[in-house]
Amino acid sequence: MTQRFHDEDGTLQHLADRLVAAYPDIDAHVVEATVDEASRELSGAKLKTFLPILAERRARLTLDRYRASRSEASPEGA
Repeated sequence: MTQRFHDEDGTLQHLADRLVAAYPDIDAHVVEATVDEASRELSGAKLKTFLPILAERRARLTLDRYRASRSEASPEGA
């Protein structure tokens, strides 16, 4: 994965890497975009300490919903 995130300690990049591994059935670009979106939505938070944890929770919820919607859309037995 390319170095897409520009946080100081690479936390979001590590998060994206972990989620790409945790969701191998979802394209890595979708996972990275989800992490990026989650972190941008939380960027205005005053307490930055919990940003990575909250971004991970939000990204996982989004990816779980994405996975579920894909499995519902695919025909049974496919």
